[in-house]
Amino acid sequence: MQLLQSRTASPVWSFFSTICSIPHPSKHEQQLVDWITNWASEQNIQCVQDNVGNLILTKPAFAGYEDKTPVVLQAHLDMVPQKNNDSQHDFVNDPIKMVIDGEWLHADQTTLGADNGIGMASCLAVLADKELKHGPLEVLLTTDEETGMTGAFGLKAGSLKGKILINTDSEQEGELYVGCAGGVNVNIELPYEKMETEVDSCAFVLRLSGLKGGHSGCDINLGRANAIKELAMVFNNFDGFPFYIASLEGGSLRNAIPREASAVIVCDPQYQNSLELLINTLQVTLLDKYKGVEDNLQLTLEVCDVPHSILTIESQRILLESLNNCNNGVFAMDAHFSNVVETSSNLGVVTQQKSPNMSFKMQVLIRSQKEQDKHIEADKIQQSFEQYGARVRKDGNYPGWVPNANSNIYQIMEQQYIKLFSETPKTMVIHAGLECGLFSDQYPEWDMISFGPTINFPHSPDEKVQIASVDKYWELLKATLEAVE
Repeated sequence: MQLLQSRTASPVWSFFSTICSIPHPSKHEQQLVDWITNWASEQNIQCVQDNVGNLILTKPAFAGYEDKTPVVLQAHLDMVPQKNNDSQHDFVNDPIKMVIDGEWLHADQTTLGADNGIGMASCLAVLADKELKHGPLEVLLTTDEETGMTGAFGLKAGSLKGKILINTDSEQEGELYVGCAGGVNVNIELPYEKMETEVDSCAFVLRLSGLKGGHSGCDINLGRANAIKELAMVFNNFDGFPFYIASLEGGSLRNAIPREASAVIVCDPQYQNSLELLINTLQVTLLDKYKGVEDNLQLTLEVCDVPHSILTIESQRILLESLNNCNNGVFAMDAHFSNVVETSSNLGVVTQQKSPNMSFKMQVLIRSQKEQDKHIEADKIQQSFEQYGARVRKDGNYPGWVPNANSNIYQIMEQQYIKLFSETPKTMVIHAGLECGLFSDQYPEWDMISFGPTINFPHSPDEKVQIASVDKYWELLKATLEAVE
């Protein structure tokens, strides 16, 4: 990684390389926490961990800057663990393998963790820089942001002294974020009944794979296929012959567009040739539907062992109808910000529990800039599944971040951007769950902003960060800290 060490942001790349070497998927951040704690001790930087796992590191002001407004620099500790189907990577034990590809940095068939590893690395680089001029500084590294925002939910009032919060979790250089969507999880348990498989049946694994997936907020408007929804719709073309579903699963995270879904199906051997021809036809149809968007899409059929049981006809009907009727995708666009989604949902996960209570468990994430619309859409999905006898529970509700028209930190960062790069940054609201919305509950006085380098396709194995954008991000961060009055 010699190329990265020669960049303007070399301190950031040095810390990011270390972060990549230490496994830190959501719920498994402790090894990284231990490293940061030990590093802080070696650097004589005060570091405490609160009762939910957040780290708070404190650095005194640069000489002569003691009277400046205190700043909180913030990132999250965890990364989203997603990999290609043929990857053997173990996120709990294996380091991330970085790959330089021209002007971009990505990982080897896995998520890179630039979300939010670059932001975290920049926080540590600021702490390590003894020449950087800034006022009183605190660094807040939150835990479990990607799967539950546990750290942000658990942050106590009074834990930090800063008055300005700079969040580093945005993903487009040249954009300053002043607001974000809120979200709520909808958890579904759909019971099913089964019956014995008939003798002399044949069985197949029907799999939809090769999709791009991506962030269920930032990428929801890119027209990408949802593997679960598309697989459910594939079955709408099976009217020509009787078939039975033994299992159906797809996706892995509620906040990632599902890239793969599969089902084990059973039918009479006489229909095998017809089924294979149909799948080949549907493969062509899907490729045409998603031409230019999902060109690696694959709908495949493979012979497998015949399962002992299958869903009853009624359970199968309910499963497919409920999946097809589940609202998914973009519902409304923001009227005030161009190309920003206002309200959406993502059917992210379907798993099958076979014992002791037979049910399909589904996870949906609703996002909206508008609190009322968020709950309206969640209620619609709840009612849709409840009519099929499902048990539905909503949790993880978090508020959006309402833009502040009088933000001082926004004015400072805008001015520094213009001074550094001779152009005006865009003012944006992100369709994702930044922790700023939750922070405003405990710290309503905070003046907040979010920014970051250009990171494409977060939450998917295609995740990549533009190397040059990290240089600009680092220069802007340093200039902003120095300019705070």
